[in-house]
Amino acid sequence: MMKTLTRALIAPENPDVLVIAHRGVWQALAENSLAALHEAILQGADIIEIDTQTTADSHLVVIHDANLDRTCNFQGEVSTLSLETVRGARLKASDGREGMMLTHERVPLLEELLEEARGRIVVNVDIKYPRDVERVVSLILRMNMADGVLLKSKIDMTTQRFPLALTDISSTIPFMPILHARPGLFAQDLRHIEQFGAQMIELNFTDLADVIAARDELQRLGVRLWVNTLDVSHSLDFSDSRAALDPDGVWGVLIDAGVRAFQTDNVDQLVRWLKDNGYKNA
Repeated sequence: MMKTLTRALIAPENPDVLVIAHRGVWQALAENSLAALHEAILQGADIIEIDTQTTADSHLVVIHDANLDRTCNFQGEVSTLSLETVRGARLKASDGREGMMLTHERVPLLEELLEEARGRIVVNVDIKYPRDVERVVSLILRMNMADGVLLKSKIDMTTQRFPLALTDISSTIPFMPILHARPGLFAQDLRHIEQFGAQMIELNFTDLADVIAARDELQRLGVRLWVNTLDVSHSLDFSDSRAALDPDGVWGVLIDAGVRAFQTDNVDQLVRWLKDNGYKNA
């Protein structure tokens, strides 16, 4: 059976190290906007990570925070506002911090963003609330976009709780568990989640030795490892800010440890560094 776009991209047979644009490329544009999506495509990202949740009248929109206050020129909680109200707000540039100018961008509908991304870039959909899982899945299937998205959910190995219960969905829509590498137990935990058939795992860790120790198990399972180098991720000191000064000491060290995908807020630099060092086709 022919692999879908997402599954072919993240498959171990693809030698490229993947680049994930965190909320799009937003430094000069509005995060989670269509403009940030287009810039991610232009800069060569493989995947764009976006956030979604529902309005009061049950429309899925693309926004990270529970309210509009930080990113828009309007205040209020998304889940209590109508789509008309949410779409009436304008997005601020960048991450919306003080002093950012207003843009002409509006909060996108999830359907709108998926259509813009179709066939151009894989969309990693971060479902902010469990209440929205069924609605997101229904939309993806209705749009025939299962081959262009990647869903994810945290898995707590200490309690064996899989909160979004995506084991059934993962046979239809590619699914990525989010896992914390428990000291000395990461390789063992990988075997426990084999039931998901996941081709990629988003990993947080507190000791790089745990990541290195699991390389053989990752290879056996055919699982690609995704690590965030976002400044807010706190996986030791492997951050975008440090990578800007010492990419070999951040991305290079992590690739040597077995990492094959990075979520970053510095897409352009990472893409260029990967190409220059032979980790991505030009």
